[in-house]
This record gives sequence, structure tokens and C-alpha cells, in this order.
Amino acid sequence: MKKYMKSLFSFSVGTWIRAFISFIATPITSYLLVPEEMGKSAMFSLALGILNVFVFLGTDQAFVRFFNEYGKEKRNKLLWECLYPTLANGIVISVIVLLLGDRVSTTLYGRAYPYINLLLIATIFIAIFQLFNQYTILMEGNGMLYSLINVVNAIANMVSTIIFALILNGSFYALVLGTLVGYIAALLTGIWKNTYYWKPTFVRWEDIKKHLVFGLPLVPTFMVNWIYTSIDRISLRQFSTLEEIGLYSAAFKLVSVINLIQGGFSTFWISTAYKRYEEDKNDVQFFKKAHDMVALVMFLTGFLILGFKDIIFLILAKRYRPSANIAPFLIFMPVLYSISETAVVGINFTKKTHWHLVISVACAIVNFIGNTVLVPIYGAKGAAFSTGMSYIVYYIMRMRISEKLYPIGFDKKRPPLVILILTLVAMVGTRSSDILQNVFFSFIGIAFLLIIYKNEFVTLISQFRGPIGFSVRKK
Repeated sequence: MKKYMKSLFSFSVGTWIRAFISFIATPITSYLLVPEEMGKSAMFSLALGILNVFVFLGTDQAFVRFFNEYGKEKRNKLLWECLYPTLANGIVISVIVLLLGDRVSTTLYGRAYPYINLLLIATIFIAIFQLFNQYTILMEGNGMLYSLINVVNAIANMVSTIIFALILNGSFYALVLGTLVGYIAALLTGIWKNTYYWKPTFVRWEDIKKHLVFGLPLVPTFMVNWIYTSIDRISLRQFSTLEEIGLYSAAFKLVSVINLIQGGFSTFWISTAYKRYEEDKNDVQFFKKAHDMVALVMFLTGFLILGFKDIIFLILAKRYRPSANIAPFLIFMPVLYSISETAVVGINFTKKTHWHLVISVACAIVNFIGNTVLVPIYGAKGAAFSTGMSYIVYYIMRMRISEKLYPIGFDKKRPPLVILILTLVAMVGTRSSDILQNVFFSFIGIAFLLIIYKNEFVTLISQFRGPIGFSVRKK
């Protein structure tokens, strides 16, 4: 267990530092940009997300999937087998974006903005190289360098955003340029370590085709998943205002701390889970214990942020304070996603990846219905509630289907009980801005959590006190 804790620390320390940097940057940004400009930057991120789905064609997932099947001397070839079709597709999509021109800008931001589409294209291409850069470091197991990249990205993003915001008088261009500079800094930080990968090499179409055959079936899943995770902002753009989107985006800043922790855990878990499965396909106890421990940690994190959300939002500009009551149900997203990552292993191990599409479609429908009904009435609060409820469905479906395909013996009683308690606390937080009341109900939730997950809590504490703790033994 301690070996995995150390590995998780090396991959996650960067995300923790990045979360801290983002926590510092958020209040500064709130004083420099009005909610409407924040809303426009959220729409830029929305466009970047959907274009990346089509640009990569699943080749990034193919790179991770086949990495361990290629010897060290052939991994340079694997990278370019995945990179060439991605770059070619990026060029095609860039031409389409430029041809549509002002129509794209007007749809996203309300009017045409000069050079914004060029910045979108530039960000796409830098993001392509940066993602593969991160994956080479991840799959090589270099956790500290992976963390360093995250830290450099966050610092460069924060500093450049502040500078551009001052120069451009609080325009959303500042956040766009900050994102681009962050990607460039991260790429330059990591690429020197694995220069061997980046020497262009000749590849065969047959090999490229193999990766496309693996990756292309994943594109519909990614597309539906993008719709699922973006329907809130799409609905707000349709039924509300850019200012409301800005407040909603500010609420996301609150949960971004957990999002970053979740991201660090997910990247660590992908490589660890596959390696563990290859070592011993019958060692289901490892995955069961991992699921229980992650559930305890993420539920605890969710309750704590619910309790102190109003205190956190006091550091933001006054115009963003209403976001504190939007945030509670958004916390369900990183909490339940992280827990589901440990529960979905059966789908991945058995290669029944079509189930990812089924789950995403079901959750997208739930989220679409929720947003369509609630956003016109409750605005951003309705979008947040709908998103939170859809992630409950997301977790349950991932866990149940995975268990059918690869029986592990996941606990089916405790997580739903804690989710119910978390929902009640989040409902209080959505309606109330009373700090003492929110802290009180949050700590009641934590008390129930620690009683329900008593054994896991004792185990977790023992891991930090000394060598005593659970060990996963092969049967």
C-alpha cells in the first residue's frame, strides 16, 4: 500500500500545488474581470473542448493503450503513429474554423472578435503536443516531472493572465492568452526530458490504421461525454446571459481544487490499475480496497468544501459572491467522478468500451432534461443541480456495469447512503449563505461519513502514523 501511496504522491503533488496556485489566482482574476468576460472565456474553453474531441480521433487513448506493448526503442515510432493523423486532422478543422470566421465568434461570444479564432487554433495545436508530452512522462512513470509540468503550467497561466488582464483592461482575451502561455510553458518544461520521442520518424499506414481502429470507436463516446459535461453552459448560453455563465464559471473555481486533485489521481490510477491487472488478474481485493479508500477521501473533501464554501468566496470580488450558492451541487462532479474511476475498471479490463458510450448517453439525457427544465426557472443553480444529479447516475451506472463484467464485490450500500447525506447538505448550501449553518450541517455529514467508513478511516490514519496498515495480499 505504501508503494502506491508514494507513487500517488509523486504524481499528485503537482496537482495539489497547482490547486493552491489556482486558489490564489481566482480572487485576483475576479477583481480584474467582470462576470460577463468570465462567461466569454468559459465559452472559449467550451469550443476548445469540442474541437479536441474531433482533433485527436482517440489516438491519445491508443498511445496509452499500446505503450506497454511497444519496446522502449519503438515508442518513438508509436508516438508519431498517433501524432501524424492528429496533426493532419487539426489542420482540416482549423481551415473549417477560419472559413466560418465571424459566425463561430458570434455564436460563442455574442459578437465577432478579431483574432479569437486564430488563438483558438493556436491553442489546439499546442494542446496536441502538450497532451502527448504529458502522456510520455506519465507512462514512463516519472511522477515528479509530471508534477513539475502541472506547477509550471499553473504559474505561467496565472502570471500571464494577470499581466494580460491589466494590459487589455479586463478583457476575456487575458484568460485565453493565459491558457495558451500555460500550455507552452508546460510543453517546454517536459519535452526536454524525452527528446528521443520527438524526433520525426517514418511510419506505415498499417500502423496508423491500427491506432485509428482502436481510437475512432471512442470518439462518439467522447462526443457524448462532452455534451454531457457541457450541456450546462450550452443551456445557460441559450436560456440565460453571459454574466450568469460567468457566475457559474466562478462557482467552478470553487470545485476546481477537487478537479485538480481528481485529475492527478485519475492519471495515476490509469497506469496503476492496468499494471496491477497485468500482474494478477484475480487480485480483486486491491480494486475493492482502492474504491473504498477513495470514496472516503473524496466524500470527506466534498463535505469540507460544502461547509466552508461561503468563507472561500469571501476572498472573491463582491460581484461573484452569488456563485457560492451555485457551487454545492457542482462538487458532485469531481467527487463522484473520482470514485467512479476506481469502480469502472471492469469495463476497461474486459475491453467492453461500448459501455462508456451507453453510460454517457444515459447521463447526457438526464442532464439535458434537467437543464432544459431547471435553467429557465433557476438559472445557474438549476444547471448545477442537474449536473450533480446526472453524476449520481454516472457513478451508479459505471459501478454496476463494471461489476457485471468483472466481479469485484464493490460495496453497494454505503456509497448511496453517503450520497444521500451529501445531497441534503448540498441542498442546504444552495439555499443558505449562513456560514455557521453550512459548517454545522457539513460536520454532521462528516460525522456520519466517518461512522459509515470507520474501518477505512482507521486504515487511512494508520498509513500516516507508521508502518501499520492494510496490505494487499495475493491469494
